[in-house]
Amino acid sequence: ALADSSADGTFAGTSPRASEVKDGSCAATPDAAQAAAAPALKFKHRRTLREVLRAKHLERSDIKPSEWGKFGYGTRDDVLTRPIEYGEQTVPIERIPAAQATPQWFFENYSKQQRPVIIEGGCAHWPAMTRWGFDELEDRYRHKEFKVGEDGKGKKIKIKFKYFLDYMRNQTDDNPLYLFETEMDDNVHVNSLTEDFQVPDIFPDDYLNLMNHDSRPPHRWWCIGPKRSGTTVHTDPLGTSAWNAVTHGRKHWVLFEPETSKKVAKGKLVKEKSEDDEAVMYFDFLLPRIKKRHPEVRVYQGLQNPGDIIFVPGRWWHGVLNTEDCVAVTQNYCGLDNFEVVWKSIRRDREKVAHLWLRNMRKFAPQLHRHALEMNAHDKFRMRHERRKGERLQDASSSSSDSTDSSSDEATDVRDAPGIASVTSPEILLLGAVGGGCKRQRRQPGLVQDKGKENEMPSKRVRPGDTELPHLQKAEC
Repeated sequence: ALADSSADGTFAGTSPRASEVKDGSCAATPDAAQAAAAPALKFKHRRTLREVLRAKHLERSDIKPSEWGKFGYGTRDDVLTRPIEYGEQTVPIERIPAAQATPQWFFENYSKQQRPVIIEGGCAHWPAMTRWGFDELEDRYRHKEFKVGEDGKGKKIKIKFKYFLDYMRNQTDDNPLYLFETEMDDNVHVNSLTEDFQVPDIFPDDYLNLMNHDSRPPHRWWCIGPKRSGTTVHTDPLGTSAWNAVTHGRKHWVLFEPETSKKVAKGKLVKEKSEDDEAVMYFDFLLPRIKKRHPEVRVYQGLQNPGDIIFVPGRWWHGVLNTEDCVAVTQNYCGLDNFEVVWKSIRRDREKVAHLWLRNMRKFAPQLHRHALEMNAHDKFRMRHERRKGERLQDASSSSSDSTDSSSDEATDVRDAPGIASVTSPEILLLGAVGGGCKRQRRQPGLVQDKGKENEMPSKRVRPGDTELPHLQKAEC
């Protein structure tokens, strides 16, 4: 197929097999009857087809590239435009205006309580709202390569940005290739993206930054999802919570409470063997079946518009469908609101990472270190170095012994890292109360300390990562 693609990149419907290419056009495949009506596609760049076929073959070796559109979703938009019908079972994800979401108020009402919410206009002030338009991005990164998947061996599949945009603008796939860039901070060719946004101030903490950067699991992604792409229902790794900000396009979210069983949330009990469960199929027919079969299960749904940020608490099941070509950035974190859940998860499933994290807690955040040890003692949990040789955890995942290690964690690696000020500043005190959470106490932050001006408010808002966090005089989790 790579060698026999048409000279001008024209083909009908989905990507062709070599035997289907005749005189620069492609016949519909026998197993793609629903996609037969798709108009002939003409890519702007002659090499786009070749690159897309290569990526598809590596991403899904279980199906032919010509089968990526066999269900015909590319010829209909009803799944993307179908209105959400709210009722007793299906409830809207809460929405609040950005002006209402001050850090302390948000902590008390949402992150502390682990309540999902959409913050309307939460990132509307970012430079990314203009810099991340597709034309603007193409001008900046047209010849740079971005990740669009992984092959069967876990190797990254990359494609030049100009070819991906060409594909996105013309594709009719049921579940298109999804650009998920994981090296935004480290890749010198694309790290200018980090200048276009900032971590929202309602998410000031990220205690995982206490560990060496190379040891930390992936946690931040820059994404471009063509319409009909998405993610199947899942929970985020290691109990972390997440925020997701959309600058262009729209996303349709579905969430289930943590108590919902995996089989129910993922639709395992209503899916036929012959059916696929990609995001567009899930929102099309699996989700309605789940609601019908399990009327007792509460389902949260909502649309995320350009400029909106969604908060997804740890352990909540969630899935998303991009109803338009969409640009977003998302980040997972561990903070005051979810430290206990994350620590329990990491110490069980990522033992080497847990050891490095605990070591740096002792160096830089002694109160957090003490709280982690109190939790271990309360749960009678023994770390890897505390167990007998050959003794393994009964409930640990297979990744617990395969996690990456690091030879050293120098003080300069983490001392200035963002998101750790609340546990490394001398005036912060974390009082571990095992079983009852933790309490943060400190002197009144953000006040001018000059003599005679003790009660004046600061003239500027403190940025995330600064030592002084506004409005967090006393908080409990």
